[in-house]
Amino acid sequence: MDHVDEVANNLSAENRRELKLLGHTDIKQALIEMHKTSECYLCREEGQSFIMVGGLWFDEDGTWPQMFAMFSDKIKDSFHAMARGSRMFVSYFDQCHDGMSMTVNADFEFILDWATWLGFEPLGVYDNGSQKYVDFVRCNPSGKNVYDSSSRPVMH
Repeated sequence: MDHVDEVANNLSAENRRELKLLGHTDIKQALIEMHKTSECYLCREEGQSFIMVGGLWFDEDGTWPQMFAMFSDKIKDSFHAMARGSRMFVSYFDQCHDGMSMTVNADFEFILDWATWLGFEPLGVYDNGSQKYVDFVRCNPSGKNVYDSSSRPVMH
């Protein structure tokens, strides 16, 4: 919560647009709601403004968590730090989760490429009537798993 004002004031134009498309009229309020409903992390280069806010949303149906990321308006100035930090971010989540999902606005080619680079695989595109989105999934590469835990083999 200590960083809500910093993030609200420095959020990229793409992320501002995405929040508005999702029905949020107040960026700061959207960030406060996000903080309440997800596991959030702020990433920054030491002594610099934030680069990325990311985390996981957990759905009530118990499916894999959905990873999200929002970037600073200066992300292109810190691209290498963002790339290194993104890999560390995903590796951190791999310690606790068999997989993750992600939904990305189809207009954001940079983010679509970023998701693929992080090991997410596109499952398909859906249209909500006003925008197209790409659904991604990423299996934890160090774990052997099946989507449905009841289908896993039983060891005796």
